[in-house]
Amino acid sequence: MNSCSDTSLFICRHSSASLFLLVYVNDILITGSNPLAISQLITNLSHEFPVKDLGHLKYFLGMEAHQLAEGLLLLQSQYIFNLLQRTNMLDAKPVSSLMLSSQKLSLVSGAPYSDPSNYHSIVGALQYLSLTRPYISFTVNKVCQLMHQPTDEHWTVVKRILRYLKFSIHFGLLIKPSTSTQLSIYSDAD
Repeated sequence: MNSCSDTSLFICRHSSASLFLLVYVNDILITGSNPLAISQLITNLSHEFPVKDLGHLKYFLGMEAHQLAEGLLLLQSQYIFNLLQRTNMLDAKPVSSLMLSSQKLSLVSGAPYSDPSNYHSIVGALQYLSLTRPYISFTVNKVCQLMHQPTDEHWTVVKRILRYLKFSIHFGLLIKPSTSTQLSIYSDAD
């Protein structure tokens, strides 16, 4: 059955196993509670489609996955590096905070930004980074609200986010196994 929250996620639950299949164009990620059921699913798929089993998850859609003793570490270091390269920010001075607390953004502050398409593209890329860095969502949301009329001041905020990402390029999201079904979230963002 399809997931209600993501139409590209398929879930199969039997008494002995749960399987999860995530499909994005021609990339497929399969996981589950039973390795034998996963192998059987891959075999069944290979009868219908040309399938190449790449083994354990290492890289998927710009996300790096590292199996650690504590759990699964998800990073987007290469994605950030490519974004910094694309924006000519590789040599920028890193900063340890996302946005100045005193900074107020408005639709009319600053001169119109010279390349709105670039602004849209970079801000969209920043949204994708919030998958492994949920704490940047607030600041990225602020610059998203200004997409229809970006100014040079808005672009300065985007560049600060990029400078922060340079500082934190190797930060990631550690997903630990748990027997509890309770989700706990902690945030110090405003």
